[in-house]
Amino acid sequence: MKINTGNQYKDDIFNKLNFLFAKGKKILDVGCGDGCDAKIFINEFKLKTFALDIFKHINICKIKGLVFKKGTILKIPFHTNYFDYVFTHDVLHHIDEKNQSYQIHVKALEELKRVCEKGGTIIIIEANRFNPLFYPHMVLMHKHNHFRQSYLKKLINKIFPRARFKYFEAHYYPSFFLGIFRIYEYFMENIPLLKSFLAYNVAIIENDK
Repeated sequence: MKINTGNQYKDDIFNKLNFLFAKGKKILDVGCGDGCDAKIFINEFKLKTFALDIFKHINICKIKGLVFKKGTILKIPFHTNYFDYVFTHDVLHHIDEKNQSYQIHVKALEELKRVCEKGGTIIIIEANRFNPLFYPHMVLMHKHNHFRQSYLKKLINKIFPRARFKYFEAHYYPSFFLGIFRIYEYFMENIPLLKSFLAYNVAIIENDK
């Protein structure tokens, strides 16, 4: 299912994720921020959407059909086995961002596993530290401590040894230069040696408990 919300960046992410969500199922958006992803789950995929964040963004209150709770990924305030889907986008690297404790990251993954029902799916999307666009902009300028691709895979395989991984480019692009950046994406995504530098690392996990 192709989506076209008018937000080029979000459309790129969900279209390249290319995951078939079943209408009417329950999803938890962990670390939802202003709710941009949650709105897509509600409006485009017709999911019963729940969201969690440590802050209550003002825009969250305006999203019709969203159930929001304030809380942390380390202690998710929902029952065990409650959700069909658990989704998190650019959240894991913010947990203990200064120290980057492996044990704390593992604890976060265990919480995602706990609230996802048996047979459900966990989707983790994380930016790649050494992507040629992200590194100067997000890591050096904005001080985001993004994970290395190798670290993320090691972390996820610790809890989810049967996780499937995929990789793609997705960025906010100035509309005037969109055509040029599409050429850049084509080469990044189609040259095997560049796979470890692609913008997003994605884990798709069937939760077999």
